[in-house]
Amino acid sequence: MNRKSNLIRFSFVLLFCLLAACSGSTPTPAPQPLKVEWTTWQGDYTLLVANAMGFFQQHGISVEPVKYESASQSIPDLAAGELDGGLYTMSDVLLASNLADLKGVMVSDNGGVYSVVASTDIGTVRDLRGKRIGLNLHTASEMFVSYMLKSESMNASNVEYVEVSPEQVPTSIPDTIDAGLVWEPYTSQALQMGTRIVYQSSKYSTLTPKMIVFRKSVVEQRPEDIRAFIQAWNDAVNYRLSHPQESLSIISKATSLTPSELKLAGEITIYTIDDNSRLFADNPGTDASSIYFIARFNSDFLINIGYITNPPNIDELLDPSFLQ
Repeated sequence: MNRKSNLIRFSFVLLFCLLAACSGSTPTPAPQPLKVEWTTWQGDYTLLVANAMGFFQQHGISVEPVKYESASQSIPDLAAGELDGGLYTMSDVLLASNLADLKGVMVSDNGGVYSVVASTDIGTVRDLRGKRIGLNLHTASEMFVSYMLKSESMNASNVEYVEVSPEQVPTSIPDTIDAGLVWEPYTSQALQMGTRIVYQSSKYSTLTPKMIVFRKSVVEQRPEDIRAFIQAWNDAVNYRLSHPQESLSIISKATSLTPSELKLAGEITIYTIDDNSRLFADNPGTDASSIYFIARFNSDFLINIGYITNPPNIDELLDPSFLQ
């Protein structure tokens, strides 16, 4: 009797194993979340809105926003594969492309006001001669400061650059630096601490838009996820445009910045897929309405100051195929 029972049990176990093998029921592991860098910048907050509103999930993907004090600090992690992508200015993209194969798939935003604040004994750009200026080196910040110095027939050799991120500038004047580049809310914080604005411009920002960038390997291995990301991002842009107050509340909660602090940042343009279709329309383009023109402008600047000697192929770096 025991022998017969054991035989029956063995037959059931064997049958179960055969059925399981034939059905291929082994679960497929879920894709890892796309890890995407962001910083304290108005355009980057679209990422937070998309996540909070569930737009990524609606398009079938998972995204993990990863915050950095400055985008330049994240580039080593991007190159090492610890990040899948991020939100970077064009100059950051060009510099990072020397460390990793990247694809710029969409322009996220443009605008904002860049300011250089300084201690009260410095009243003009000319007064910066021989002074310490805090900024993120090798980024759009350095391009802006160079642009400012050029307006008074000066250059980097007339000042001392110090690596200081915008959020550190207000507390670094005057001990560590004499002046520094900031944007809101750090401009207002610096002014509250007794500094003054010596130079300010919103026009220059048209040449330093931010882009959604992914590592080339991620784009090749997960093309449908990249397409889904852009669709979800577009949903979030439209939500921000049609529901500004609700979006402000979401961003305030996600960043711990008050609505009043967020409003100080001024106006920027956040781009939809349709906007991007126009930005990518003309190659090479003749002005800042073309992302290809902007890319080459930034590339030429970085070559002229010696930061890149082997510029990337712009046509391979920029990939608008996922906008369709």
